Amino acid sequence: MSRWPPSRRPVGANEGRAATDAASDYVTKRLTPARRAPAFFIGLGSRGVGWAAVRLIAAAVVRVIAGLVMILALCKAAPAAAAPPAGEETRALWVVRHAISTPGRVDQVVEIASQLNINTLLVQVRGRGDAYFRSELTPRAEDLGAAPPDFDPLERMIRRAHAAGLEVQAWINVYLVWSAGDPPQSPLHVVNAHPEWISVRDDGQRLVEMLPEDFEEQKLEGMYLAPGNPEVKRHLREIVREIVTKYDVDGIHLDYVRYPEPTVGYDAATRTAFEREFGVDPMQIDHPDSTFLEVIGADRIPDLRARWIQWKKDQITDLVRDLRHDLDLSGRSIKLTAAVIADQVAALNRYEQDWPTWLREGIIDAAIPMCYGTNTSIVERQIGAALSIPTERHVYAGIALYNESARDAAEKIRRARRMGVDGIALFSFDALVGRASYMRQMKQWALRDPVQPTRMRWRG
Repeated sequence: MSRWPPSRRPVGANEGRAATDAASDYVTKRLTPARRAPAFFIGLGSRGVGWAAVRLIAAAVVRVIAGLVMILALCKAAPAAAAPPAGEETRALWVVRHAISTPGRVDQVVEIASQLNINTLLVQVRGRGDAYFRSELTPRAEDLGAAPPDFDPLERMIRRAHAAGLEVQAWINVYLVWSAGDPPQSPLHVVNAHPEWISVRDDGQRLVEMLPEDFEEQKLEGMYLAPGNPEVKRHLREIVREIVTKYDVDGIHLDYVRYPEPTVGYDAATRTAFEREFGVDPMQIDHPDSTFLEVIGADRIPDLRARWIQWKKDQITDLVRDLRHDLDLSGRSIKLTAAVIADQVAALNRYEQDWPTWLREGIIDAAIPMCYGTNTSIVERQIGAALSIPTERHVYAGIALYNESARDAAEKIRRARRMGVDGIALFSFDALVGRASYMRQMKQWALRDPVQPTRMRWRG
């Protein structure tokens, strides 16, 4: 077992208001009419009715308003169900890999999802560079060691879910490949087979050589593949092609499709690829010596650094674009969705994840901003910022269940629906298991009636 508690809580998901200030008007701006006396007061005065009568009428109006306020307050005690658009709404549930480690657990996922009127399962089949499916490219997950050898979690999930009318998207952690205290056991695991594919920091520190306490101290989730390494890109495309070739999945769901921090990305293959294109080693850009400054000129450093940062972002965007292309070549209408950092400023500057461009270009079918914070106002701003991106593609509100009451989660869903999201995604199935009361409340307040996933008209 890992010495680290599993977590998908995105670092920076609740950082700073600046991330979504640009969309704050979307949520809060209201037109305020000029103040004037009510029309019936003016009318009464014009007919010569005494002001004493006017005061009596005004007092009556105040009492009526007070009564309405009291009624509204009582209604808040038991929130009304947040109604989705008639007939259509994608309702996704993230299912972490540990929940599909036995046949019985797979069946439990489908049963609970059906009870809650969920229509889409985001099933994690690649957690840490491993496979919860039959793969010739990556090793079988160590978590499946006690399961029957012929047990295929993804195959069973698809079979059971489709029989219940649910869609299944194969959720893969793209670049994050290990985070346990002990190294992976299989020699085929990418950490053991290709340590040179693992990212390197700008101080030369290789993530593959870091200890768990180092990751914890420096707030890194674990070992990440190098997005700028051409071999890594090829490997990841092959994994996705393997899944869609062998399995009748309805979609591919990308997660950890980003850098862990901006200081990462200095492995030899990445530096070589950038230097071939721009004639400069990015390590020299960040740590220029006197010779480099004399040849290049200090005034060119800011421009080169900006090129390097943009190039890093482009490596991830290029992979997403290539995956979309590969799925289109499959001959099937397979969705491509992504869990993304909700704070767009943090996404672009800290994690170098340019997901707004993915939406604008249409290379993903839906973005799911992980709005996991408990502050409803921040969640609203994050959703508003995502909805302000000009695109025909979908935006689903990623809402956490693990850190808040059913009442608060349902309220966030209600507000997201009012703002016009195309769906919701709940994190995660683990937060529902063994919580019958929580499930009843979520169904009553937010998931009362079954609906179909929102249709993607560009998919035909």
